Amino acid sequence: MKKVALILMALVVVAGGVLLYALFHSALQVTGKGMQELNAAERAVDFERHRLALQRQSLLGTVLKGGELGQPEDYTYYVYSLRLKNSGLVPAEMVELQISPAAGDILYYGETKEIDIAPGASRDVWCVLLTEGRPSPVREIRITYYLWGNPQEVKFTYDPSL
Repeated sequence: MKKVALILMALVVVAGGVLLYALFHSALQVTGKGMQELNAAERAVDFERHRLALQRQSLLGTVLKGGELGQPEDYTYYVYSLRLKNSGLVPAEMVELQISPAAGDILYYGETKEIDIAPGASRDVWCVLLTEGRPSPVREIRITYYLWGNPQEVKFTYDPSL
C-alpha cells in the first residue's frame, strides 16, 4: 500500500512539474521573414478598394488616419512577414498582429481568419501597412495571443537594416 501511495505521489509531482513548465515556458518566438515595399500605383486595384472602404467605413483592418486618399503614386504599401514558433506545450490561440503607427500611416490589415498555432508548430503570418510617402519601414509589431484563455503579448521591432 505504501508503494502505491509513493508511486501516486511521484506521478502527482511529475504532472505538477509538467504543468508548471507549460505555464512558465510557453511563449511565441518571432522571426522576421521579410518585408516588401510596393508603390500603391503598382497595386492600383487594392488601393482603390481601400479608398472605397475608407469612404464607406467598411475596412476589415485598422484605420489609423481618416480622410480622403490622394493619388496612388503618393502612397506606399509595406508588407511585413513574420514566422511565429510556439515552443510551449499549449496551443497559442487567436493570434493577432498590431502595428505601432508612425506619422503618415493610413491603415493596416492582416489575415482575416482566426490564427491558432499548435504546440511545437510554426506559422508564417503577414500584415500590410498603407502609408503616405516613403517613410522608414521600421515599425514595432505587437503579437497578441491567448494561452489557456490568458492574454499574452510579444513585441517585435521590424528593422530591415539589421
